[in-house]
Amino acid sequence: MDKPMAGFMRSVASLTVLSWSCAAFAAEGFEPRYNLAGSLGGEMFAPPDQKGWIGALAATYVSVDKVTGNDGSRLTQSVPGGTVALPAPMPASLYPTYAHGTVSIPASGNMTRWDAVLGYITSEEYGGGRLVLGVDVPFARKSQSVGASGATPTLNWNPMAPPAMQAAVQGQFGSQYQAALKEQGESTSGEVSGIGDVELGAGWQYVGETLRVLGGVSLVVPTGKYSSSPGPDIGSGNFYTVRPAIQVAYLPTPDFAFAAKLSVGLNTRNVDNDLRSGNWFGVELAGGYKTPIGVVGLHAIRVQQYQDDDNNPLGPSRFRSNSAGVFFTTKIPVIGTAVTVQYMRTTSSRNAKDGTFTQIRLIQLF
Repeated sequence: MDKPMAGFMRSVASLTVLSWSCAAFAAEGFEPRYNLAGSLGGEMFAPPDQKGWIGALAATYVSVDKVTGNDGSRLTQSVPGGTVALPAPMPASLYPTYAHGTVSIPASGNMTRWDAVLGYITSEEYGGGRLVLGVDVPFARKSQSVGASGATPTLNWNPMAPPAMQAAVQGQFGSQYQAALKEQGESTSGEVSGIGDVELGAGWQYVGETLRVLGGVSLVVPTGKYSSSPGPDIGSGNFYTVRPAIQVAYLPTPDFAFAAKLSVGLNTRNVDNDLRSGNWFGVELAGGYKTPIGVVGLHAIRVQQYQDDDNNPLGPSRFRSNSAGVFFTTKIPVIGTAVTVQYMRTTSSRNAKDGTFTQIRLIQLF
């Protein structure tokens, strides 16, 4: 390459930029404010006379294999086409163009979360049941690795452009395009830890011999660390979620129980990025059998947005996740602490994190 062409290429390299941004995560970081490890367990066999102060400690480990897109496969993003502006005095008629492309976004990671819960069950009865009040303060540590990969678009040239210039600019454009993909992935990867989004709850609980009902509402407040810039966050965003729920358990015999829970998530707008995550609902089912050493059972969850995201660069991005797993609950002798171990695996998902959820939960009545 002669000296004039070399200087020309240095100018091209400094002026050529990609006019797109890899929006790596959608509203709520592809994880709505819901316990995807499952909240139904052997507690459905709890005796009817519980009252007073109650404390709980839960440790949850989440391992994410991938983030899915709207088709249920690995997340992808469309990259718009554009024009490569060449330095003066090159006329605009010789500027090459390139068509839109598709970038695959492989993502994985893990999170360990601890929840400290303090609650109170009134001694007085109201309508045959007791009032339940509680607060959940979480602490989490999250690590995520996000990439971006895709073929470099071929530049479309005016036939009047010299072949040597076409080849040289295509090479420089390819280097910059791939460097931009790498930079986008690196900017979204990382580790973070801290206090999560605190949850306040109130409800009404009826516990009979064969029927148990718990209805209430929770308010999730944005106390967790959050930034609208790329990278992992502990908090889901600077917005509030109101989550009404009703849970019903039926014991046809003292050793068998079946339970169902219906929740709805109602979100406000994130004031940091003007993005509003669409409202969602969650359905949870469980069945358990009481053995001499504890309760064993199966449980399943479906969480799904019924409303589009608003102002999301990835579009409507409706979250949907189906999971199934097992649980075991027993009591520690003498102190009477209930211990639940549960495991959940994603069976299918869209616009969601796909992986496994393992939780150990301790509950103590004082």
